[in-house]
Amino acid sequence: MKNKELVPNELSKETKASMKTRIISAIVGAIIVIPVIFVGDFFIFGVMAFILLVSTYEIIHCAKRKYNIALYIVAFILALLMTYWPIIRSMPDCFKTAGYDWSSWRVFNAFNEIYISLSVLALSAFGLFVMVLIDKGFTVRDACFIFTMMLIITVGYQSILYIRYLPSSAYHQVNHVENYFNMYDNLESCLLLVYVLLGTFMTDIGAYFVGVFFGKNKMLERISPKKTWEGFFGGVIISTIASFGFGMAFCLTGHPLVLGILDKEHWYFILALSLIIPLTSVLGDFVFSACKRHFDIKDFGNIIPGHGGMLDRLDSVIFSMIATAVFLELIQYWSAII
Repeated sequence: MKNKELVPNELSKETKASMKTRIISAIVGAIIVIPVIFVGDFFIFGVMAFILLVSTYEIIHCAKRKYNIALYIVAFILALLMTYWPIIRSMPDCFKTAGYDWSSWRVFNAFNEIYISLSVLALSAFGLFVMVLIDKGFTVRDACFIFTMMLIITVGYQSILYIRYLPSSAYHQVNHVENYFNMYDNLESCLLLVYVLLGTFMTDIGAYFVGVFFGKNKMLERISPKKTWEGFFGGVIISTIASFGFGMAFCLTGHPLVLGILDKEHWYFILALSLIIPLTSVLGDFVFSACKRHFDIKDFGNIIPGHGGMLDRLDSVIFSMIATAVFLELIQYWSAII
């Protein structure tokens, strides 16, 4: 009986075609995204703005209703404010310097912590509920859903920026570097973001392939019919091993993920985070799948062949990035008080 259970599932032509499309799209996406991650600075800053606007559109569009164009404009502005408020918040410090000298300002100065402005949140709620009065097709339920999802998305994307710039900020604080453009080392400054993305995507890849070949026991069929327990455990195990191995390999060769936080002396933090990432990735996948199930849609969009919309590809990334950012914030807070 046991040997029978280990026999791989037979793949249909549709499954093989879908797998091929997903792999090709993933390769093309990697070719586009990896250079942006590597360079960092304002490049990833701009790309994230584009991703944010597409994601906001997908959230509004998933209800399959025709809304007033003003709603999209208001939502885009509010999403940008919620994500990039740290930039606006850091500007007064630059104005205070003698002669309004901006030479000491760096992108990572603004994203050295996760910051959500209560004023912007209040403005967002106000703006969306004004739209309820303006657009008769836009209900209170719609406003609450869009507000909640915009908050999750913007915190997730701000976490990506925080994670990309944290190694630079940490190195700058420890070494007091002057004449500093962006990256003390092009490789090291992007390792943390690559590490989190690796853990997230390996969860998805591992779960997909293990589930396709060996999945038999459904995990949460009412939300995601294709997810299996075999795929879940396969994804978590593969992701944990891959991300922990990646992190330790660089740390042991003198390239820490974050200086003084995720390095060889604090290997247990890397191990803990390597386990947290796949678990929160799965949670993010289920949360966004529940939204699609509620609105009876297959995908949030079709911008990425084989994967669907932007949020179909980044749902698990959003949650893993938030979890990682919170984890790192807690470590830094704990280190400061002991």
